[in-house]
Amino acid sequence: MHQRPHRLRSSLGLIAAALLAASCSGQVASGPTPDAAAQDTSQTSDFPPGSEGIKPPPGALTISPADQQLTIEPGKSFPTVQYVAKRGGEVVTANWQVDRGEIGTISAAGLFTPAGIAGGRAVITAQFGSEQAKTSVKVKLVMGQNGFNSGNGNPGPGGFGGVGGEGLGPAVSTQLKTLLDGAPTADASMKMLYPYDKTVWPLGLLAPLLQWSPTAAGKGEAVRISLTSDHFSYVGYFGRPAALGAGANLVRHPLPQNVWKAATRSAAGGKLELEILVAEGGKVYGPLKQSWTIARGALRGTVYYQSYGTNLVKNYDGAFGGGRFGGATLAIKGGSADPVLVAGANGSSSACRVCHSVAANGSRMVVQHGNDYQVSSSYDLLAGYKETAYPASTRGKLGWVGLSPDGSLGLGNAVPIPGGANAGAVTALYDMNTGAAINAPGLSSFVTKAGFPMFSAKGTMVAFNFHAGPGDATIGPGDGSQLVVMDFDATSKTFSNPRGLYKTSAGQRPGWPAFWPTDQAAVFQIELPGASEYFATRNGGRGELWWVDIATRTAHPLHALNGQTSAGVSYLPSAPNGHDKDHQLNYEPTVSPIASGGYAWVVLTSRRLYGNVATINPWHSDPRDHDLRTTPTPKKLWVAALNLNPKPGTDPSHPAFYLPGQELLAGNTRGFWVADPCKADGASCEAGDECCGGFCSQQSGSGKLVCGQAKPGCAAEFDKCEKDADCCDTPTFKCVNGKCARWTIN
Repeated sequence: MHQRPHRLRSSLGLIAAALLAASCSGQVASGPTPDAAAQDTSQTSDFPPGSEGIKPPPGALTISPADQQLTIEPGKSFPTVQYVAKRGGEVVTANWQVDRGEIGTISAAGLFTPAGIAGGRAVITAQFGSEQAKTSVKVKLVMGQNGFNSGNGNPGPGGFGGVGGEGLGPAVSTQLKTLLDGAPTADASMKMLYPYDKTVWPLGLLAPLLQWSPTAAGKGEAVRISLTSDHFSYVGYFGRPAALGAGANLVRHPLPQNVWKAATRSAAGGKLELEILVAEGGKVYGPLKQSWTIARGALRGTVYYQSYGTNLVKNYDGAFGGGRFGGATLAIKGGSADPVLVAGANGSSSACRVCHSVAANGSRMVVQHGNDYQVSSSYDLLAGYKETAYPASTRGKLGWVGLSPDGSLGLGNAVPIPGGANAGAVTALYDMNTGAAINAPGLSSFVTKAGFPMFSAKGTMVAFNFHAGPGDATIGPGDGSQLVVMDFDATSKTFSNPRGLYKTSAGQRPGWPAFWPTDQAAVFQIELPGASEYFATRNGGRGELWWVDIATRTAHPLHALNGQTSAGVSYLPSAPNGHDKDHQLNYEPTVSPIASGGYAWVVLTSRRLYGNVATINPWHSDPRDHDLRTTPTPKKLWVAALNLNPKPGTDPSHPAFYLPGQELLAGNTRGFWVADPCKADGASCEAGDECCGGFCSQQSGSGKLVCGQAKPGCAAEFDKCEKDADCCDTPTFKCVNGKCARWTIN
């Protein structure tokens, strides 16, 4: 099989930086960080699993020693392996490669040195002329620490670590440490609140905040946290964080970021096991246990979302307590613990910018004006968020418009959304550069009012709530009860072949469709009875998310994402203040256009409990009516993994997780996960989807990774492709939405 140049994958540089920082903070990592650059982390090896120990034929190229296992322990020097290549019993000078640079590097002389930032199984390849030989090396990374002694600093808008809580706790005494290592006492009152068991985590994410209910014995003196996988082991001991009040219970603690990165890298494609123990009054209580799946790919791109009650700008009076608050659209960029302001400014309500739509390629955002929702502006996301107001002729036509993947076209949303942004509007196709309507054959003859329209990832289909229109003999006229998909030809601007995807029962409506990156399926929201406004997420409005297979038009609820078992029983924690049915508090899904790790990734609005951090009434999110200065509202953004190639009629979803980096003391909603702006040829890169030319390859001579247009043999994950055969290691990888993506999960 062709061997393409090895490449750094996303977040490896951040891992190394975090490990280096940890050495100065009382955290024990795993030894010195090697100088060699990390290499490709995502390519599936062509060294067959289970083939260790198979003897090569006489005279063939061989590697010795074979099938090594190394353990990296805290405070000890890294073990190394000196490899030798032989042919016919004679030592030869071979070219050496290792397929997973985050596990280790190999010198030109065949010396393998662990990188110290991840464990796992790597393949060593020796190349001599046209011959190759391979062997494996398994590295286990052992990490541990007692407390975090350098201080946590001040939390930003996203809270400590972008997830809230009180930060990392200090070291514990030898007596407490011994106690936490002893036999625990079971406590039925102690339950895990967040994260959820069986969550699928992507790589490159900020570490979660572990949250649990208190022990019956008392407030808690210290906690022991352990993470284990086949190639990783960690135990951490922490006392009560300094920011935790004297009378407060120790019921949450973050995972150190460097540990989380190393643990997830080491467990990528497999399971990561969590265990929590809490000490109090001379006893240790627990254990709380969870098992998580770690995807093989990183979650890439930027999330744009709207915030009612943001503290980043002030453009409304009347906040609880007499202060001011803001309405704005914000962005969460990968690896950031805090959001940044994109649209909106200080001043009056005329500076508010919230109701928005974003093109999948991250080029354009369309936002409504806070003082007049019928007025729209376009924001150039590639040019410093430059705002251009649309002409008066577009008044009332572009509210929550559905944008084509490149942002050049928009399909009008004409349902009666809150605020009257499009009152009386009729659905049409628009040139989003000018706001002018475009002749679109096949559109008006079928639909006059489409709700929440969304283009597919390739721009060849649109889906919408069929609110009004003549329809056809098969679907019938629009009445808001059906989700419909139509084909779209971008060249002729023609709509055709309408198909009904899902029809709801009485008192319900389907809306907010969003396509998988494969265009084979779509997720959507069902509006449950009782809402006072059309698809409102406020004032008691409830919703749950479903998915539908486009080809068979088979729909099924996303139970695991919503917070239920396959039998429809809620597994979410509950509370007496309106949190008795949190599995019905899920709204407004959108899907990342970039498939990663064998999954599609959906971002949604939810009003569910965020463990014990955001616990007030689910609809208390208006800062004019409720004191949100120190108490977080549960109106937040969540993310869940969806199997990339789901079987119709099954549940392809997995439990959702809180999106790190969003503003903690604000109500956040309507997230769009989009691709980041591409980089020009010659710019440094980590993966091909960053590059305008489509490829990120190793530069001869310097060894640096740079963007370019030349296809380096086969295309790696995130590289540009036109067909499946372009991708390395098919069928493990396939061409999805113009990028090579992992198709098989394991």
